[in-house]
Amino acid sequence: MLNVESRFKTTRILRLSLVAPLVALCVCSKGSGKNDPTRASTVVPTAQAAAPAAAKVDTAGHRVALDLLTSRAYAILHRGGRMILDAGRVDFYKFVDGGWKGAWILGEKDGDRKVAYVAGTSASFSFPVDADGDGAMGKALSDVQLSLVLRSLAPRQRLSVFANEKPVVTLDDVGQERASYDVTLPASTLRLGENRIRLTFRNAAAMAANRRSAAAIESIEIGPPRPAPAEPPAGRGLPAPAVADIGGVKKPAITIPEASRLSYYVQLPAKAKLALSYAATQPGVTAQVRVARDGAAPVVVFEGPAAQRFADGAWDLSAQGRQAVRVDLVARGGGIAWAEPRVLVPGAVPAPPPERKFERVYVWMIDTLRADKVSLYNPKTNVKTPNYSAFGAQATRFLWAQVQGTWSLPSQASMLTGVYPSVHRAIEHESKINARLPIAPEIFKKAGFRTGLFSSNGYVSSKWGFGRGFDENRNFVRENLPNGADYLWATAKKWILPLRDKPHFVYLAVIEPHVIYNPKKEFLKLYWDKPYNGPIKPVLTGIQLGKIKQGKLKVNDTDKAYLEALHNAEITQSDTSFGVFLADLKAAGLYDTSAVIVISDHGDEFWDHGDCGHAQAPHQELVHVPFMIHAPGLLPPGRAIETEVEAMDLAPTVLELAGIPIPESMQGRSVLGAALDEIAYSPSTSMTQNGTMARGIKSGRYRLIHSGVAKMKLFDEIEDPRELDDLAGKRVIALRHMRNLLALQVGFENQWKKRVWGSPASPNEAFYDANDK
Repeated sequence: MLNVESRFKTTRILRLSLVAPLVALCVCSKGSGKNDPTRASTVVPTAQAAAPAAAKVDTAGHRVALDLLTSRAYAILHRGGRMILDAGRVDFYKFVDGGWKGAWILGEKDGDRKVAYVAGTSASFSFPVDADGDGAMGKALSDVQLSLVLRSLAPRQRLSVFANEKPVVTLDDVGQERASYDVTLPASTLRLGENRIRLTFRNAAAMAANRRSAAAIESIEIGPPRPAPAEPPAGRGLPAPAVADIGGVKKPAITIPEASRLSYYVQLPAKAKLALSYAATQPGVTAQVRVARDGAAPVVVFEGPAAQRFADGAWDLSAQGRQAVRVDLVARGGGIAWAEPRVLVPGAVPAPPPERKFERVYVWMIDTLRADKVSLYNPKTNVKTPNYSAFGAQATRFLWAQVQGTWSLPSQASMLTGVYPSVHRAIEHESKINARLPIAPEIFKKAGFRTGLFSSNGYVSSKWGFGRGFDENRNFVRENLPNGADYLWATAKKWILPLRDKPHFVYLAVIEPHVIYNPKKEFLKLYWDKPYNGPIKPVLTGIQLGKIKQGKLKVNDTDKAYLEALHNAEITQSDTSFGVFLADLKAAGLYDTSAVIVISDHGDEFWDHGDCGHAQAPHQELVHVPFMIHAPGLLPPGRAIETEVEAMDLAPTVLELAGIPIPESMQGRSVLGAALDEIAYSPSTSMTQNGTMARGIKSGRYRLIHSGVAKMKLFDEIEDPRELDDLAGKRVIALRHMRNLLALQVGFENQWKKRVWGSPASPNEAFYDANDK
């Protein structure tokens, strides 16, 4: 048996030399009208279309974009028409949103059994329902059986089951021995799309670590009734990939021993192709590959007999590119092995970044600049940013950088520690960065760099733990000095220029356009050229914004427009100071041999979603920021990267730019690899933590905001960049895809290290080795 590392290494490299003539079929034309995938719509249950005529698909010159073996945590398994939820495995996370706000204790053991514990007396899980013929529903909504394998932790237990908050049944005398309980879920309590089951128990018992739990749940099945088993079933969950030896050919595969459906909810890249091998484990098996998307009938791209030997197939899915789809791998009549399933895109695997070390690294951190205020990110903006835009046009810029907090303290702490706010713990007004975490300047200093902090943000100071490792530590707010970007840079320049021939790292945290919104008149007149007699006073906007948020100061549309004009003027004022910064670097001969990074810590809302300022829900106006890197001789100038990156990736990035090893503590990873990727695409996610109130994740064209049980909002960033149309009830395939990503993202938010486990959108085997053995 091959070890894990070698077992799956072949899924990253196309073994084209071994591929027999491909069974290659082409997905038909794009939908239109009501079936247009870019229109909001519900699932369309319909009969399967016949597989189209064979057409050869060329996979030469392609690379793996998504390995479906290592993405198996997102696959939903049906066996014999019953959906299987294995509560003791990481597979279960996708049904409970990673356990966040869902009242579960995950990844536990009850004796020798892997289980999930109900936290307290009530917990819920969600699962998708379709009527595509071979899932839990069959071809129409119907009564189904819910089978729970569990044991109570408390005596005299009672369990009440609710489906979509409709009462189903109450079971008395739930025992403390492991047993299977079967419940009928009436069709009237279910719906196509997402469904939520709530389990409420009467009693809970004490556990270790001051926890309480009502029950240990081992597995859940949903589907047509089955004869009551003599013993509770075991081992029906998704099998781990293993090398399948069929007909003398060995391939890493997921092997399912009976008729089944394996459904992957994925977001396909442009020009995507699906490739895999399949082989029956017994005679009389039919294989089917099907693709479903919101608002359209499922399309069968392949259907045919599966022999007891491996056959290779590849199918063009470019018509579904840049959309969320459900890819169904169906076996009828018996067991099947699905080997090396993968999504391909044109291109070669990128080479590692060339060795290029910079002895001078400058970070220009702009407080409160949202991406859509910069023309390179939003050509429709009226805000003038000629210097930021000119810099970005000659730098490598990341189109979808997301911050990890919705206000300065948690966000900038993540930038310098490379971890999520829940790890650095600077998430309250009086909380400091976890003192056990190294921050970037400490690491630079140990590597022989001089380090300087010049900050106009009161939080970015020694009081909150930012001073560690800085040789020069200036905070102009706390020193009661002018704190505009022009003064900040003039002060920093005096410290930097004498060090021009020595390695140094400088973090310049400029305050504009953060409140107070008090721009110079020359900039304000660009956005407001008429008298204003309302209540807004520029020098008081810091206080007034708080009063507006609290409802203590009423403002009308004119007042709102004036506030935004003040903010826009401050952006242009900041841009002007940035132009001086660049000019001075060039005059000193530093610009062409230094790495310069521009980034922001968050944006401000101007009633985009009914509020103003920041520190609220993680919508794009608060969390989508510019992120641009000038690294001459290393990164291509003028390149735009679509892959999601996170602001916490800043710390590992600046260390790699300087040739300094990245510490194990950092959860982020350097963005240099993404910047040098020829196709600028790999499945990725970014997450924002808004304290204990909400989590927001972005992946591809979608953003999901989770603020509590049954409180999900889904947005399409391409169709709806201002996030005004919540699609959670309209695009159920996209919603399930994003909920799957959310599950691992928040379920392991304190442990996930992208350099070790890959992205939560495409985890590697190291993730399973650590969490699913």
